[in-house]
Amino acid sequence: MRATLRPVLRAFTVLAASVLASTAQARLEPMADNELSEVSGQGFINLTTDSNAGIDYTRINLGMKVETQMNMNKLQLGLYGRAGEAAGTSDILINNFALGSVNDATGTVNPFMINDPFIELAYSGNKIVGLRVGFAESKGTLSGDIQTLSGSVPVHIKGTAKPVRDASSGGTRFLLSLAGISDSTVIEADAELVNAAGNPDAVRGVLSGMKNGDVLTCSNNCGLGGLSTALLSLFSSQGCAVSGTTTCFPLTQFQSLPVGNTAITDNAATQTIEGAARGFFIAMQTQAVSWKDLDSNTFKEAVAGAYLNIPKYRDANGNLVAPININFDQAFGGIPRADTCFGAATKGC
Repeated sequence: MRATLRPVLRAFTVLAASVLASTAQARLEPMADNELSEVSGQGFINLTTDSNAGIDYTRINLGMKVETQMNMNKLQLGLYGRAGEAAGTSDILINNFALGSVNDATGTVNPFMINDPFIELAYSGNKIVGLRVGFAESKGTLSGDIQTLSGSVPVHIKGTAKPVRDASSGGTRFLLSLAGISDSTVIEADAELVNAAGNPDAVRGVLSGMKNGDVLTCSNNCGLGGLSTALLSLFSSQGCAVSGTTTCFPLTQFQSLPVGNTAITDNAATQTIEGAARGFFIAMQTQAVSWKDLDSNTFKEAVAGAYLNIPKYRDANGNLVAPININFDQAFGGIPRADTCFGAATKGC
């Protein structure tokens, strides 16, 4: 079997029909020239087209800014038999999915912010081969019990080396000490979706970690200065471990993930969202499709099936930064779920 877009297209057809069926009564009235001269604006809905490598694209842009807090019992896309994957699994399965969070003590909502949502279709000839729903800008907390995930989810791990040393064998701790890595040394590494062998795994992944060949780097309080990073480069991650220390972690333990830089306060008076990630999307495609990245304007391939893209965001210096930034305590111990329900339950409401 293979992925099909029919259920997704059917859902969007029902949604569009519901919106268009809303009752509205209006009558066109002529406007004088002097009245027209005082009016300016932009269409609420506009269309853009593009093409790349034989694929044509039509994107429906909705010019709106949205703040939402939503809960969903299950987000499941791409439930079909797939070669090399366990029977009964899905491309994406997140139980108790939520966007935004709440503060039960104060009764306030911490919304997930969206600017300029869009729907895009990809065509090969006269055949639709892909559909994605995305946001030009987004920022907030995404929560859920992640069972399987297909897509691009960059992670950056940075923090003191104590949790790494504590989780290491005596021999590894000795080697780290020789490299000038103490408990207070700040080390960092990139992580992504991988399989248990440490190879990148963008399809129905269940682990996030350092891929084979990646190394830790030292960024502060390095006992031997630049030599510490040089020595660390001799110990690359292989098979989800560096000298016996685990470098891959189950997605189930990361119950809330930040999208964009949630530490930056947004200015509600502007259309843009400060610290936002550009180009968050969920897509379905019957073949590999390259979608345009809204930050770099380059095309990036998404594998066939359902695909989740959590993009990097730009920091104050304009550098692209991984959207999920955690320390080593969180890497080993996980991230607890943000409260997404008013009342006793934190999820499942």
